[in-house]
Amino acid sequence: MSKWLTAGVSIISAVAVGYFNFFYQPQLDLNSVQLPLQQDCQVNQQACQVLLTAEHTITLSITPFNAKPMTPLSVNLNGAKIDSANVTINGVNMTMPGFPTVLNAIDKDKYQADTALAICIMGEMLWQADLSITVAGQPYLVPFQFTTKTH
Repeated sequence: MSKWLTAGVSIISAVAVGYFNFFYQPQLDLNSVQLPLQQDCQVNQQACQVLLTAEHTITLSITPFNAKPMTPLSVNLNGAKIDSANVTINGVNMTMPGFPTVLNAIDKDKYQADTALAICIMGEMLWQADLSITVAGQPYLVPFQFTTKTH
């Protein structure tokens, strides 16, 4: 009986991963400006500043800094003329698709959302936080990568 249970759970897991990979990919607005990967700053270790245009700069951080998976996190965004913003955090070196999390205004030019990283069995995990943001009517996609260590 345990053989069948193991096989069934394996098949269900494979179908679930395939379903989420197919249906929950970030949807890039065709008018979005795709910025390059922000490699000089890890958002889980410090606030990262990004120049969108000459007039618009944003700052993103994920706190508490250096948090491990399954720790409650706060995604913090600062910037002017932000119409909307959401972040999706995906596992990179182990396929772990995330869900978009909407950042809500908490003060003038300050936005925040609560989330957590998925549970991870790897000692070191590479994540990508894709920030989808609309500033002064222009949508942008800004990718950040960062690592976590479970030990």
